[in-house]
Amino acid sequence: MKQGYYSLVLHAHLPYVRHNEEGRMEERWLFEAITESYIPLLIELEEKQVEDAITISFSPPVMEMLSDPLMQERYLAYLTMTIQLLEKEIAEPKDDNERSLMIYYLNRYQKIKKIYLDLGKNILVGFQALKNAGMIRCITSSATHAFLPYLKTKAAIRSQVVEAIRCFEKYFGEKPKGFWLPECAIAPGIDRILVEEGIRYTFVDEHTVLTGDPTPSKGIGAPVYSPHGLILFPRHSVLSSQIWSSTTGYPGDVDYREFYRDIAYERDWEEIKPFLPEGIRIDSGIKHKRITGDSEHKEGYVPEWALNKVHKQVDHFIESIHSETAKHGDQCFPPYLMVTPFDAELFGHWWFEGPAWIGQLLAKGQESIAFISPETYCERYYQDFETVHVSFSTWGRDGYGHVWINETNEELYRYHHRMEIDLATMVALYSEPSDEQKRVLKQMVREWMLAISSDWAFIIDGQTSVQYAKERFDTHMNRFYLLKEKLHTSAIDVRWLEEMENGFPFLADVNEQIFFSPHDAYVLAKQEQITSDKRSILLLSWEYPPLVVGGLARHVYDLSQALVRLGHEVHIVTSSVEGVPDYELDHGVHVHRIQCLQPHTDIFFDWVGSLNFAMVHYVKKLTRKIQFDFIHAHDWLVGVAAKALKNQLKIPLLVTIHATEHGRNNGIHTDLQYEINQKEWELTHEADQIIVCSEYMREELQTVFSLSQEKITVIPNGVDMSVFLTPSTHCVTTNQFTIFSVGRLVKEKGYQTLIEAAKQLKEKNVQLKFVVAGKGPMLEDYMHQINEQDLTSHIEFIGYISDEERNAWFRQCDATVFPSLYEPFGIVALESLAAGKATIVANTGGMASIIRHNENGVLFEPGNHDDLVKQVLYLYNHPILREGLATQGQRDVKSTFHWDAIASSTEVEMERCLAKQQA
Repeated sequence: MKQGYYSLVLHAHLPYVRHNEEGRMEERWLFEAITESYIPLLIELEEKQVEDAITISFSPPVMEMLSDPLMQERYLAYLTMTIQLLEKEIAEPKDDNERSLMIYYLNRYQKIKKIYLDLGKNILVGFQALKNAGMIRCITSSATHAFLPYLKTKAAIRSQVVEAIRCFEKYFGEKPKGFWLPECAIAPGIDRILVEEGIRYTFVDEHTVLTGDPTPSKGIGAPVYSPHGLILFPRHSVLSSQIWSSTTGYPGDVDYREFYRDIAYERDWEEIKPFLPEGIRIDSGIKHKRITGDSEHKEGYVPEWALNKVHKQVDHFIESIHSETAKHGDQCFPPYLMVTPFDAELFGHWWFEGPAWIGQLLAKGQESIAFISPETYCERYYQDFETVHVSFSTWGRDGYGHVWINETNEELYRYHHRMEIDLATMVALYSEPSDEQKRVLKQMVREWMLAISSDWAFIIDGQTSVQYAKERFDTHMNRFYLLKEKLHTSAIDVRWLEEMENGFPFLADVNEQIFFSPHDAYVLAKQEQITSDKRSILLLSWEYPPLVVGGLARHVYDLSQALVRLGHEVHIVTSSVEGVPDYELDHGVHVHRIQCLQPHTDIFFDWVGSLNFAMVHYVKKLTRKIQFDFIHAHDWLVGVAAKALKNQLKIPLLVTIHATEHGRNNGIHTDLQYEINQKEWELTHEADQIIVCSEYMREELQTVFSLSQEKITVIPNGVDMSVFLTPSTHCVTTNQFTIFSVGRLVKEKGYQTLIEAAKQLKEKNVQLKFVVAGKGPMLEDYMHQINEQDLTSHIEFIGYISDEERNAWFRQCDATVFPSLYEPFGIVALESLAAGKATIVANTGGMASIIRHNENGVLFEPGNHDDLVKQVLYLYNHPILREGLATQGQRDVKSTFHWDAIASSTEVEMERCLAKQQA
């Protein structure tokens, strides 16, 4: 049987139009929405009593205004005045048809007034009751409906999310599980913040999912996970267009009420004037014409005719749902889902008959439509959703952000972004504020929030109430900077501050500390610090966790923390990683991740060059606040930046060379290899001092780059013993003798030797297995060889694994092997020793200086699979000797390869560099 679920989602939002002064025309936006959309929706939902069919998002501005006593009283006055106007119209009818229509309106407004008073003037109470009864699900949106992808900082996005959640919890008694992204606008990284704050799902446009990577197999028939686990429900455009389409949508029917014909513009001025605010001819809310057609002439509105069309169009919509189900209802895991998200104000305010249409859809659809909320759908089928990477997109014009930033409104954003930065600066500067300073900081957050509402850019783009939008933006920006000035001058008058808070009493409390950045606090504090004997180190490395390509990232990670333990200030400038903070304080290390200027280029040298250029540009700005003592660069990929910064900053350069292109390829054979070799040569000759990890590497550098022995110091790599001694929650199981290896799958790592050894061991019927973890260009070729030679029982390539999985394999295996043909040091061999495993390594490079044959491990001739098999069988057949090698290896790591000792040796090289500069 074909199955299809349907879900209707409404988003209630208006800009915060609450003003202390009376008679503002804009507050009628709220009054009209209450009268035409919110209360009619309440009526229909309470009457129909259909469970779990509708989800409603309430934005914080709407929740705050609906709960505001001042707005509640003003709305009651608005209702009373409108009822008086209708009574006058009935007493002095223009004709019988209009008298009948005015009676219809009078009955409607009186019913609305009664419901409003019964709810204690707070209609949120009605929606809360429906939620508690299971009739609806409720969620929220960002604090002031900010267009999240256009915010500059993660702190700003988080603030909009956190304050919205707190506001919702205040009015609905619990945190929302869903979140309406303003304008359905999403961009990479926003999902992570939402998930971190406890949000499970949101809504996006159809093309967001269909253009995702990979394209989901269910298309828009099911939600998908974002990379960070946020569930994305795509809009079903076929069904949605039947309502919102400007040409074929239901609201354009000729018998429906015409929005743009109001009695206020047709009555004598003196007659209508007492019923309009401050005597201004604006909409009264009493529309008396129907759409009729495209002509200017409009016929009178007949509610009975309109209701008849509602019934017919509901029938048509139900048939459309059945048609979509017939096409796609065979889908399973998960079943087919149709989601239609809309602005709530469309139903009632813009389409007067909309709430009645929803009511009839619920009433008629109960028998044949499987209504479901996105929340329930998540609970039932979350295990079946695919994961998709999505790009920036919205449900706006052309599917992207042009509505909210174009030639009419782009000027707003430079002020938006400056206010964000100023907020972060002030919060850092006043990290221990007085009570009054804290109140000022909180009010600055509120003013920033109200200034960046997406409504102002939207209004300016639409050329509707442009003067008001610009006025509101200017008001909040000016108030923001007035607060900042008062904070700086310590001229805070409490009564003045109370007036500022009461001017726009939006959100009783906000958390200004969301904008606090340890980095900003450090930079500000640095200005007042007395120079110490310890050094400020600028460390350049193209990779740093979580970007881990080889051993370099782990080396830099552990060394930097050890240097911090010695009292130094370490700033690492490295390449950015999607979803990871641009700046973070990682165990005392300041990590600055920057985007290269050509992140998507396929030309390797262009990528490297653009990264170096970005590094230089970033560090130059960083040095306005921080005076570095020297530069420590790792490998040639950051060489251009290292040389440029050395010359510009006039500070010494220490370089660590982890490997050379000559060594990796046993010579220089191609143009690319020659270019890399040249970069290495330039970096080593520019360096004041060079560190390598083994005597093997020192000899290589002396030979390849003609360097003096005095310029090169050998400091071995280290390993963090605690990683392997701490119990892990991750487990692996092995049913036979297992020899584990991990490394990049490139030729120089020698894994071809392992495959040949596995072939011999299978022929000898030895029941053991090699397990190799890692990724690289040779993976597919190796796996093909294994399958072709039927070696899966004796060797397996398991691909990329996490550090925790790697450590679990180190613990559970019986021995390890590292068959490199070229290895400057071999930190993985060191990790194996730290894990207490018997270790087999090729007798090459730095590994030969770590492993002493038959003392703390065993060696074999590089590339010689016969010799490898011999050493494997030696460990396999002698368990007591194997255990003795493992014990001695672990002792060696503790005594020789500790990171604190390595950092102290590096410290000596730092001082040597400084001494050379001063000589």
